[in-house]
Amino acid sequence: MGMERRIFQRFSLALNGSLFLCQAQGGERLSRPVNCQVVDLSKRGAGLIIWQIIVDNLHLFFGPLESNQLILHLTIDQQGTEAPPLNLTVRPLWFNRILFEEQQPFKMGIEFFEKIGEDDFRRLKKLAGR
Repeated sequence: MGMERRIFQRFSLALNGSLFLCQAQGGERLSRPVNCQVVDLSKRGAGLIIWQIIVDNLHLFFGPLESNQLILHLTIDQQGTEAPPLNLTVRPLWFNRILFEEQQPFKMGIEFFEKIGEDDFRRLKKLAGR
């Protein structure tokens, strides 16, 4: 078994968020937001746990993966601060079903379209206790 090689260090955390699909960059919202939990974070992307992958007849993973016209958005709540939620456009990279848990949620890896800002990254790490 090979060793994982990551470009950026990952930080474990547990922040509430939501995912939704839009038509192109900054376009019309196509799906309602679905709650998720951000479970790890790096400067380039994040790992999410979500309990629903198909929303309003749209697949949150395959839709944006197969079409440049569907853009996935992640909103991260900055719990316990007065800062507004952080809104990021993201690209899905992979997803799996977590079969050993009772609710059988999904885990999804996402990549940020633009590198997360240093101030936002520090604030999120602080929320994670790092």
